[in-house]
Amino acid sequence: MSVLGKEVENIQNPALGATILWRFISSYYSEKADDGGVPIPLLYIILSMIYHTETLEVILSTNKSSGLRMFADKFYVSKTSKSDVLLSIHTRSLEFKELTTDSIRVGLASKLFGMISSEGKMFPLSKAPPKSGIPDSIKSMHKASEKLGDWCANLTLHEISTILKVRF
Repeated sequence: MSVLGKEVENIQNPALGATILWRFISSYYSEKADDGGVPIPLLYIILSMIYHTETLEVILSTNKSSGLRMFADKFYVSKTSKSDVLLSIHTRSLEFKELTTDSIRVGLASKLFGMISSEGKMFPLSKAPPKSGIPDSIKSMHKASEKLGDWCANLTLHEISTILKVRF
């Protein structure tokens, strides 16, 4: 395995993926607790957005109050049009399918979140964010994941699919 491949493997691992999904689930659940949890298909787009530098930067630069539509609109601004980045979320989510599944397994096994299998939904077992010992790079991933959770909680799967140009 190449040095670059090893570095990617060190960063994009199921343990980190589980914490990113946990922060998304916690944020989503806090916004929409009456719904019973996060639909499992929604989790399959999160890592493809957080682990992608350009997408992560746009999430972090978008105000929490702006929402998912404003995030997506930023890719279509004529001066810096990067619509291909938005359109590639679906393809990347397919590439991250195995990593997402492994991250869900780690999150369930480590009791970061639980599953209501009869409803196909996830819920957080702990909502408190980690306090110390977290590198800044991971803190930014957690922050972005929480923002996505807030945004997605206020939309249906159909709306998310339409805005992000993904299929569930």
